Amino acid sequence: MLDENVIAELVGRKVVSDTFRRLTPEKKELVYRTAIRLFGKYGFDGLPVDRICREAGISKGSFFQYFLSKSHLLEFTVLMFDHYLALWVAEIRRSETAVLARDRLLHLYRSIVVNSKLYAAEQMFYLFATRALHHSAVVLEGIDLARHFDEYVTEIISRGERTGEIRGDFDIGLTGQLTSLVLGALVNASYAGAAETPRRRMETYLISFLFDGIKA
Repeated sequence: MLDENVIAELVGRKVVSDTFRRLTPEKKELVYRTAIRLFGKYGFDGLPVDRICREAGISKGSFFQYFLSKSHLLEFTVLMFDHYLALWVAEIRRSETAVLARDRLLHLYRSIVVNSKLYAAEQMFYLFATRALHHSAVVLEGIDLARHFDEYVTEIISRGERTGEIRGDFDIGLTGQLTSLVLGALVNASYAGAAETPRRRMETYLISFLFDGIKA
């Protein structure tokens, strides 16, 4: 179920109304899950409010009691999903037992791709929010869903440089950015269903591409 503390914070920020906060947890979850699925499938511009209402089982009048606009529903959905990603990455970090940077990157890759906790609809929403949202009619300032993975990659690369696994004569910040780009491209390809390459070969590509050029 959705985190009620986050919803209360969003009420204070006027992203959602207090009327929405007072709905049952099951009803709020249904609205959220419907938004995840429909925004991921149709985007922002191609999704009418009427369809959201019909598939969430709410009236149009109720919709506008919960959200001032479709943009507010999108902001609510992105922020709730962002909170979930933060918790997920924290769980991945807690489960990490490897020492070497290459093994830690593989653990991250396998966690978010091979053993992903995201359902297909959530993966499509992630792609929409990270790749297509800036093409829509709405702008959500300061929201970067990929930052949770990027921050962890930067930590892994920085530690690898300190232990000598990664060359120290390269700009470590740039190395981290490039690593995040490569990992992000593989994640996006997997979520989009565009990658026909077996995941084990993708893992080999990830490590070979990164470490053949940056080994000490």
